[in-house]
Amino acid sequence: MQGIRLKAGLVFSFSAATLVFFNYLYFLKWYQLSGSRLWVVGFIVVSAPFAIFSFRDSRRLLVLGVIVFAYCGYTLAGYFVFRGPEFNIRYLCQFLLTVIAFAGAGVLAGRRPAGVICVVLIAGGALLLALPVAWIEYGSLWKGDDFRNILGIPQIPGRVPYYSYYQLVAYGIALAAIPVFIWLLSWTRTAVAIVFGLAITLLLAELGSRTIFLLLPLVFTTLLFHTGRHAHAVVLLGLSVALATGVFYTPLGRDVAVAQRMEGEAERYAQGAIFRPKTDGGDPYDAAGAFDAGDGGDHRTWSRRTLFDFALKGWLADPASFIFGHGLGSYSLDLTGIYPGWLPAPHEGEVYPHNWILEAGYEGGAVAVLLLGLVLLFPFWRSFSEPKCSRGAQSIVGMYLLVFGAAFLSGGIALNYTLFFLAGAASSAQEGKSLIEVH
Repeated sequence: MQGIRLKAGLVFSFSAATLVFFNYLYFLKWYQLSGSRLWVVGFIVVSAPFAIFSFRDSRRLLVLGVIVFAYCGYTLAGYFVFRGPEFNIRYLCQFLLTVIAFAGAGVLAGRRPAGVICVVLIAGGALLLALPVAWIEYGSLWKGDDFRNILGIPQIPGRVPYYSYYQLVAYGIALAAIPVFIWLLSWTRTAVAIVFGLAITLLLAELGSRTIFLLLPLVFTTLLFHTGRHAHAVVLLGLSVALATGVFYTPLGRDVAVAQRMEGEAERYAQGAIFRPKTDGGDPYDAAGAFDAGDGGDHRTWSRRTLFDFALKGWLADPASFIFGHGLGSYSLDLTGIYPGWLPAPHEGEVYPHNWILEAGYEGGAVAVLLLGLVLLFPFWRSFSEPKCSRGAQSIVGMYLLVFGAAFLSGGIALNYTLFFLAGAASSAQEGKSLIEVH
């Protein structure tokens, strides 16, 4: 019976990770019949009772559970206090599903980290194999929509094509690189792992994802420190800084995709194409505005700077807002309400600040920032309080560190199921002792 539980736990870990990383598993969408997630949900439903039944020592994760439910309870109360007729309860349900269900699934999956790691390696490997095809076919790795054609991703009728597939490709490859890096640390010389880390970082520079290009070397460096390789960590950090400097500030790096994207945005800022404050007083937080393109039209768009400014100034608008915020989903409604017509419809969560602190602060105030911060930092406390842990646990923590760092620059809270899933997995993976330990 114990063997059945362990195998079912592995099936649950594999199935839950498949659901979470479904967007990275492009080969599942080669055929319309496999594009559905229902078969994955079926495996989860069948294996979940066994995974729950075989779970042990849940008291050590009781603190995490209490904090998660406190955060959700506070957000739920704030939603009904601040809600107006334009609020839709569907967004609240999405928020609760992401935070509670995916974090809980992560806790169960983390006890069998091999399932999560296997899915990530399959996804990253498939995407890595697609890169030579992209280079041969298009002569570039930057054109994200080309990956749709390469991997045969079916276009859903009526849905606008996702314009930044290259970012998902970069995320998938970076996530898969982390367990490989841990494996190299265990079975080869540390220098080999460092060379591998620099090679993947250079590849990400050509893919054009600035966030992952800058974050992944920091993850590798942290893992080296965590495993006691302090001198090697300093060497890797120095080489990564030199690589980033070469990409952004030398003539040789100007042809790299990530540098081209930075230069393009700098030119738009210099031309005033990114928001200037409005002069008609229509923006209460003075965070966005129109720019003159010379054609007599009123062109409106936004950037990360706009989203950050609006969230920060709205959060600090008055003492009540600073402490309690404006309510779940209010950021999107407030921003699109100021400039109607920018989006097809102003729904909660359709626009977010791309920073978890600013989003939690704007919508839930300092109380939400504190509670959510405790939830997201708990896995690191568990990790660094353990003197040594398995390679699987190290890999999960490394992947979580990457996603956690990206949450400062990308994504929203209610839709970031990867963040909460890996937070739960990183918290419970510290208990696993089935793999060879990293010393």
